[in-house]
Amino acid sequence: MDKVLELERKLNPFGTLVLLGAGRLGGRFLSRAVQVHRGGFKEILLFDGGAVEENDYFHIQLGSRPGENKALFFERLYSVPGYREIKSFPYNFTEEHLKVLEKASVVVSTIAGGDTLSLVKRIGQFTAERGIPFITTNGVFGFGDEEIQVFEGIEKVTVGPALFLKEMGFPKAENVVFVGTGKLIRDGLPISPVILDRVADAILTVSLKRLYGRRDERADKSRS
Repeated sequence: MDKVLELERKLNPFGTLVLLGAGRLGGRFLSRAVQVHRGGFKEILLFDGGAVEENDYFHIQLGSRPGENKALFFERLYSVPGYREIKSFPYNFTEEHLKVLEKASVVVSTIAGGDTLSLVKRIGQFTAERGIPFITTNGVFGFGDEEIQVFEGIEKVTVGPALFLKEMGFPKAENVVFVGTGKLIRDGLPISPVILDRVADAILTVSLKRLYGRRDERADKSRS
C-alpha cells in the first residue's frame, strides 16, 4: 500500500498549455482539461478578449455573468494556486504574442473563421519550426452524429476549413493536428452542443497524448 501511495504522489500535473479562445468550444475543452486527475497540465495560459453574451449558455450555466470577460471568468472558476493555475490574458491572441508560445508544452486553438486563417497559419509556422504540438479546429458544424476526424499534418487533410490553410501554404508538420467534422458554414448545419462536446473530447485526448509524448522523449534523452 505504501508503494501505491508513493506512486500516487508522483502523478502530478506538469507542463504548460496555451489555449487560444474560451468560447463555446474552448470553454468545453478547458472544463475537461482541468478535470484531468493524477496528471494533466499544471499551468494554462488562456487568451480571449471576448465578453460573455446573453446566449452563451455554457458560460452562464457555470456561473458567469453577461459582460464578464471569458478568460477572466475561467481563471476565477478553475484556477487552483499551487496545483493547477490558469493565467488569463483578457484580449485576443495576435502575432505580437507569438513569443509566449515558446514556453508551451502544447498549444490549442479554438479560434475559427475566415478572418483568422492567416493567424492560424502564422501560429502553425511558429510551432512547426520549434516542434511544439499545435492542435486546432477543422469545422464544428453538425447535428451530433458526424464523424470527428483527426488529421496529423496538413498533408493528410482531405476535408474542411483546413483545406484553405493547405492552399495558403500551411507548413507540413506532424506536430500540427486538425480536429473537427470537416463541415463548412456553407453546408448550412447548426453547431450542436453534442458536436462541441465530442470535438472537445477529441482535442483533450490528442493534447494529453502530445503532452506525455514530449515528457517521455525528454526522459529518454536524459537517460541516453
